[in-house]
Amino acid sequence: MNIDLLEPGAPPGLNVLVIAYYFPPMGLSGVQRTLKFVKYLPEFGWRPIVLTAGETPYYAHDESLLQELDPLIEQGYVKIVRTPETGVPKQSKKDGRTLKLPSARYQRLRSKIIQTFYQPDSRIRWKAPALRIAEQILKEERIDAIYATAPPYTDFLIARELSKKHRIPFLMDYRDAWVANKALNFYATPFHKAYARKLEDACLRSSSAITVVGRRMKESLLESYPFLRHDDITILPHGFDPEDFYSALTMVDRVRESEKFRMTYGGAFYVGYPGRSPVPMLEAMKLAMKKEPALENDLEIVFAGILHKEYARAIEKMGLTNQVRIMGYLPHREEIALLLSSDVLWMIAADPLSTPGKLYEYLGTHKPILGLVQPGSQSEKILKDYGAGITVPPKEIPMIAEAIIDLHRRWKKTLLPHNVNLPFVQSFDRRALTKELARHLGMMLNP
Repeated sequence: MNIDLLEPGAPPGLNVLVIAYYFPPMGLSGVQRTLKFVKYLPEFGWRPIVLTAGETPYYAHDESLLQELDPLIEQGYVKIVRTPETGVPKQSKKDGRTLKLPSARYQRLRSKIIQTFYQPDSRIRWKAPALRIAEQILKEERIDAIYATAPPYTDFLIARELSKKHRIPFLMDYRDAWVANKALNFYATPFHKAYARKLEDACLRSSSAITVVGRRMKESLLESYPFLRHDDITILPHGFDPEDFYSALTMVDRVRESEKFRMTYGGAFYVGYPGRSPVPMLEAMKLAMKKEPALENDLEIVFAGILHKEYARAIEKMGLTNQVRIMGYLPHREEIALLLSSDVLWMIAADPLSTPGKLYEYLGTHKPILGLVQPGSQSEKILKDYGAGITVPPKEIPMIAEAIIDLHRRWKKTLLPHNVNLPFVQSFDRRALTKELARHLGMMLNP
């Protein structure tokens, strides 16, 4: 962010309390949206005060993300307040910060047990310490509005309680659906689901504004809660930050070690999420190499992020170790450099209610994108509007294989698609999206 754009002197006069359990130095895609809003809100008259978790073991940490805010924190434009953490998962590394992914069977069982005994999610244990710290913040700062982002849905409960007690308007930001989210949420009994629905209903009725990442999520909320009006919900998609791409350009040569046809996936593959698995792509690779033998030496599939060991074993069993590179989790801008160094980016999205955050960063690269997406989904529409997207249903292995073969042939002739719809891509600039968020925060003050 360019601090010179801000007026000299005191920080902006409007304060927004940002409630976000997931926040840097935690890594992965769940923190990106909130981080970038916090980074750019001061340009539009809002000083974010972030209420987040303290030192918490997590699957990935990225100090470089937090460093983006250092100049803003030093000059008073952003403030971060962390709770003393309690009840966090058992530490599994010497540094006490990085959790090891459990086995697939254990992960599925643990998730069901947690969702049976903790509602709306396991972070409900964070609610009490978060409320205590929030009360201290409210004694020291004038808070004009509250912004809460979920998951975890506990963030919404905290915001609702503060809003009700102190009569401060709050905005609910859905990164993923709540009760309607069949991929992430498990309800042991009809009572569990009814209780979750009651919590969501109460939060929606108390909120002053609602933002969602996609149209299908908006339609789902309108259908599930008839008291909501169309104008109550604003679509505020994920995006990309051009500043990340400018700084990553100098790293591109370092991450391109071969001249092979590189197809890259940037993100996480956990076990237990229906329809979100790299196996269809791996099976399509095998089939494509059988049909087009030249691919065996030309093809390089790169995974950057968290890849569950179950999938790593599948790569070995399928005999694809010569074609697959597993990079592990990379600092965010190093991952951007890897995307820029690639010939084609690929993704899979089975959830029709939301679009993965990685898709929008893919758009910022202007690279061809192979999307394994549901027909008629929001992800398919975005890729078609992008102009350089190729879409295939996620379970159609022969069709995916043909797409790989076609892209490889076009790569050899330097004819890969680059007909990018620039105005469409620019609409997902994080700064522009933050301007829209700031407008809705302001509208809450003058309903």
